Amino acid sequence: MASTSTFEGLSREELMQKVVELQQGLSELSMKVETVKNDNTQLREDNTVLKDYLNNLMGKVGKMTSLGTMAPSRVMIQHNPEGAQSVRVNDHIGELTAPAMED
Repeated sequence: MASTSTFEGLSREELMQKVVELQQGLSELSMKVETVKNDNTQLREDNTVLKDYLNNLMGKVGKMTSLGTMAPSRVMIQHNPEGAQSVRVNDHIGELTAPAMED
């Protein structure tokens, strides 16, 4: 921030130029703050979507009675050449990829 001694001895035109420069700087900072606020809002919304997705997933896993009690049969496991399954959550987040199952 400029001190008042910085402006002493400046002509009226120079003072007006300094004021305009400071106003432009303030405007740029205000736009940056607004951009960060919007980004923050979008990230919070994405976090809510992910939280709901994980809660739904955990709820479904909790209802699987025989989960982990025996190994899956070879018929139930289909080979995926990429080794993973991807799930589209939403357009902003993109795809989540589940880890591949070891043979």
